[in-house]
Amino acid sequence: MFRIRNCRYSDIESICNIMLSTDPFKRLGYTRDMCIDAVIAGLEEGWIKVAKVDGEVVGFIIYRVFDGFPLGGYIRAIAVKEEFRGLGIGSKLMNVAENDIFKYRRNVFLLVSSFNKYARRFYEKRGYEYVGEIKDAILPGESEIILRKRRLKL
Repeated sequence: MFRIRNCRYSDIESICNIMLSTDPFKRLGYTRDMCIDAVIAGLEEGWIKVAKVDGEVVGFIIYRVFDGFPLGGYIRAIAVKEEFRGLGIGSKLMNVAENDIFKYRRNVFLLVSSFNKYARRFYEKRGYEYVGEIKDAILPGESEIILRKRRLKL
């Protein structure tokens, strides 16, 4: 069984290890410093959750509710350790983030790399819709796909 809780500074190393061992972070060339910066920014904004199994951090989600994107909340990053996928951990992390965002905003946005087909299917099954794409945004020949999930009423 897993549980979701707010991230703590003591979780930074575990989150960075997950990021550095999974796509899209590996393929996008994330460094340890980039991971640390992303986690610290999420901690300072107060919108980062971790999933734990038997005391071990096995997944995380970093998101923004208010700042950084004027049209809605933004899912910045999510990952679950390979051996813990398929257990509902990613879905639960997304539920927590979406619920927080939908308390205040009508839209949740995220970007998914065009090479990350598994993640795109995961998001689309959750009701995310294609908005557009940014070609060659990070990697030559690849796009960042913009997806949105909306709630009609606040």
